[in-house]
Amino acid sequence: MTATNTTTRVQKLRALMQSPEYNVTAFVVPSEDAHQSEYVAECDERRGYISGFTGSAGLAVVALDSAALFTDGRYFLQASQQLDSNWTLMKSGLPEVPTWQEYLVKNLPAGSRIGIDPLVFTATDAYKLETDLAKVGSSLVPVANLIDLIWEDRPARPATKLMTLSTKTTGRTHTEKIQQLRKDLEKKGVAGFDKSTSAEVREHLGAEVVVKSYETVFDDLRALSVNLKANKQKFLLGARTNLAMAVALGKENTTETRSPVTDAKAIKNETEME
Repeated sequence: MTATNTTTRVQKLRALMQSPEYNVTAFVVPSEDAHQSEYVAECDERRGYISGFTGSAGLAVVALDSAALFTDGRYFLQASQQLDSNWTLMKSGLPEVPTWQEYLVKNLPAGSRIGIDPLVFTATDAYKLETDLAKVGSSLVPVANLIDLIWEDRPARPATKLMTLSTKTTGRTHTEKIQQLRKDLEKKGVAGFDKSTSAEVREHLGAEVVVKSYETVFDDLRALSVNLKANKQKFLLGARTNLAMAVALGKENTTETRSPVTDAKAIKNETEME
């Protein structure tokens, strides 16, 4: 296992960071994609691209004069072999090693502007980090994903088709599941909203599910926020909802709680158990 030469990549990133358009002191690159997926597509392996470290868990912080890679004990050896001289390995969990959040607050200059892509950061993490940074006069700055802007020959996004499952596998139709979800949402006093896609899937879902373009989600959420205010309703957000969606809805229109969909997935019916 050999280290990747990241000098040119880091230099290009720092040039963007210093440009008037962005003007950030540091840029944070987590492992997650916009959906907080456990396993991301190759085109979303931004942390791996900028650092050369390909382990599944980790986070990179690139500042104007330093670059740090945070990962846990499973990957200390791998990271030490894959990181080149541009990077400092931060062995998370060891004594005297700060968390990446503490690093941003304590190791970067007071008054720093910390760039993040709001699509890959959860609202929960962002709101807490904003509070901590404010104590030293620093701020969190949502920007475009700067890694995407410097990534040459970035892999294409996969176009795997969705598939449908029969009730022989699921035990309940999607209609029944949606009805139960609405009942759960009513108990919590919040609104429900979802999207899906594909020709076969559309036929399967029928007329009761409206299918919209993936690209319109933020416009739709902003429009929905108007109705939420008018009806004095809240939009339920799970703890891993990204910041961009929370901002589109308006923080005052949301409430964070465990998703009833997560509970429904965990409780198996007789057919699913079989």
